[in-house]
Amino acid sequence: MNCRRNSASSGEGEIINLSSMIDVMFILIIFFLVTTTFKEEEIDHMVNLPTDARNQSLTQSTDTLVKINIRKSGAYVIQGKQVTEEEIDTYMETELVKKPELKVLIRCDQDAKHLYLANIMSICRHVGVPRANIAVKTEQ
Repeated sequence: MNCRRNSASSGEGEIINLSSMIDVMFILIIFFLVTTTFKEEEIDHMVNLPTDARNQSLTQSTDTLVKINIRKSGAYVIQGKQVTEEEIDTYMETELVKKPELKVLIRCDQDAKHLYLANIMSICRHVGVPRANIAVKTEQ
């Protein structure tokens, strides 16, 4: 009598199709890449920073929380929004209450009047900001 062998008992394993699992993995990777938020550095292109000829950075702090931009015209910009000195004062006070170790980075245009920078430094001192740094470009 002839008996047929069952394919499972013949020692050959079943072939598993991995293409659908790979497709699911690619979809998950794409999902996580799309939903990830990227931290964008705030750069005001209207501000032309002065250059430090000695190649020494005056701003060593990398975890600065508040960036104040001062344009050539004397306009103050925080997070892309033009503000007045009074608004900066109240904004700094509320941020200082939230974070007592607040650090400020002031980016002043090289052609702006010294008065604008002095006003912001005065506001920082009045509010009680422990560290206020001035940004400059270093030569490459």
